[in-house]
Amino acid sequence: MKLPSLPSGIKGRPKPVLGLDIGSHTIKLVEFVPKGSTLSIRRVGRALLPPDAIMDGSIKEPELVSETLQGLLNNTQPRLRRTATSIAGYSVIVKKVLVPYAEEREIEDNLMVEAENYVPFEIDEVYIDFFILKPKQELDSGTEIFLVAAKKEVVDEYADLIQGVGLVPAVVDVDAFSMGNALEGAYGQLAEPVAMVDIGAQKTNMNIVLDGVSSFARDMAIGGGQLTEAIQEATGLDYEEAEKVKIAGSEDRALMKEVGRACEELCRLWADELKKALDFYKNNSKPDAHPAYLFLSGGTALLNGLDTLFSNELGISVRVFNPWRQIEADSSIDGNYLASIAPQMTIATGLALRTVEK
Repeated sequence: MKLPSLPSGIKGRPKPVLGLDIGSHTIKLVEFVPKGSTLSIRRVGRALLPPDAIMDGSIKEPELVSETLQGLLNNTQPRLRRTATSIAGYSVIVKKVLVPYAEEREIEDNLMVEAENYVPFEIDEVYIDFFILKPKQELDSGTEIFLVAAKKEVVDEYADLIQGVGLVPAVVDVDAFSMGNALEGAYGQLAEPVAMVDIGAQKTNMNIVLDGVSSFARDMAIGGGQLTEAIQEATGLDYEEAEKVKIAGSEDRALMKEVGRACEELCRLWADELKKALDFYKNNSKPDAHPAYLFLSGGTALLNGLDTLFSNELGISVRVFNPWRQIEADSSIDGNYLASIAPQMTIATGLALRTVEK
């Protein structure tokens, strides 16, 4: 079984899928329906997961996660059964490699042998897939591909979860590639390189898109959960109270001063991590491949002043990403609600824009 995450195997008549982003903090769901020449949001929703139900990308409490997902499905009533989800973190390896083969079939036939040189897991414990970046005719020494390897136990956890609530797991993607798909859905194929950063609860995904293709992907162990912990340490609040203050603020000015100081200190550390990743990419790419600006998404993207702080620290224009820029919504869905959740629905949107043929 290959990891069905990349478009190399998609042929025939495409069919829509339900976008399901199963994060460590929240499950996000998006369903589109064609409307003329564009798409419309037919179903959208979120459900908060119990603490530690998913950790490091692995489902630790399958019954609790299943109950949460089932509740979300009951509330939103999506019509599609075929589902696209994605994974990231320690269980997934995404690496740009050069293979000495010209044809896609040759790459497929030799992929397991090539993967052993790059995958730090036992090769029989992972699903393998690839995506061609630059064909052999454009290079002197081989074909450049993105090699993707995901631990079978983690992929199977997500597939079992989805099947257990009556859905069909049609696509297992990678978070970074889903972000790129959402970017193309919002802006088309941009002429200039763009960096995308999606800040989740436990992890952050960076994806640099060049000529419509992911050119650099990296996961970082930073996320909104660290902000909650920083607020706890600075104020003495318990976790639930700190989470509420992080999201809604407080009328206590002295408290908010402490919160602001703690958040700014942590966000500067995040900026340092992002800068290291960007510098690594720049040092290994040509100047015309360097990102012109950065799109910020995830639940933490709406943190007041975060885009400005990142822009100042990174020396690059930073914009909060709206994955629904070119997509309408059903009249029954509140527009203010959509605007408030749009940045954190980036990965779910990228997944819902995928298609399958069976």
